[in-house]
Amino acid sequence: MMKEFIFVLLCFTASTSARGKLVIDNDAGGDDAMAIFLALLYEKYVDGPQVVALTTGNGNTDEDNVCRNNQRILKVAQRQDVPIYRGSKSSLVHTPYAHYYYGMDGLGDIDEEVTDLVPAQEQSAVDSLIRLSKKYEGELTVVTIGTVTNVALAIKLDPGFLNRLAHLYVGAGHIHSEKYPRREFNAYMDVEAYHIVMQNATPDKVSVFPFSQTKEFLNFTREWRENVLGGIDTDIIKALNKYESVSIPKNVAWTSLDPSVLAAVINPDLVEEYKYSKNDIIMCGDNRAINTNEFVAQDKANVRIVYKMNSEEYKKFLLDVFSAELQTKNS
Repeated sequence: MMKEFIFVLLCFTASTSARGKLVIDNDAGGDDAMAIFLALLYEKYVDGPQVVALTTGNGNTDEDNVCRNNQRILKVAQRQDVPIYRGSKSSLVHTPYAHYYYGMDGLGDIDEEVTDLVPAQEQSAVDSLIRLSKKYEGELTVVTIGTVTNVALAIKLDPGFLNRLAHLYVGAGHIHSEKYPRREFNAYMDVEAYHIVMQNATPDKVSVFPFSQTKEFLNFTREWRENVLGGIDTDIIKALNKYESVSIPKNVAWTSLDPSVLAAVINPDLVEEYKYSKNDIIMCGDNRAINTNEFVAQDKANVRIVYKMNSEEYKKFLLDVFSAELQTKNS
């Protein structure tokens, strides 16, 4: 429980609430859960983008668990009206070992008994992405916070898919450097799919949020996560504390890509700097899954990079959104 928490008055404005339609393509680890909750709460309390679907894929855990985790998340959020569409159970070519950072089931292995879960839809994730891009042409934003397998398949099946989107945000990869020399998990889990997306990307349609930039600018203490954010007295935060119970003790810091990606999407005022890039990934040899990146002028780029977020404003944003329920009850 938190030692001390000072409620911050909600100060959202219409300018930060770009009402549109949102699909969250995820692999349902603890970080995905926080991102999904963030989007749903922002929709409810700030009239943010409407979450019209969750699509699932293999990643933090196997896709069967991912689907069930999406069902669990929506039940906790009291948003079982949001449809779930099941996606890829493996990568396009090679499916790496997942490492199970958030536990074998992806949500902390808490062994809770959950009933009355709403079944997933019969239509596949890929078909639903294509259908929704037509239904909400020019309005739909797709956010990937796992592998990009489903999106890559949608692009291959329907070359007009990307052009119909308002935007695609890809939470994956690193800006490769001596400081961040390793492979990033989401990109590593389906290298070929990442390459397909980058080969078809244009900066007016595709933004990449690399994990290196979360690590660089949104790196908070474990104490803050456990006692400040984790001390907010709501069912959602209590659930998140359980979902991250396996991952949090592994580090002295708390750095989570997925909620930072969703925050940049729903509240772009938090972004201090974008850059334009020729971005791709190495597919062969010892450097497989290492990202390539060259900052260039917009007319020579294939993607826009979310390069820097405002750290203090992001922390405040998380506290505001996750305490919005309490603020409403107390007002």
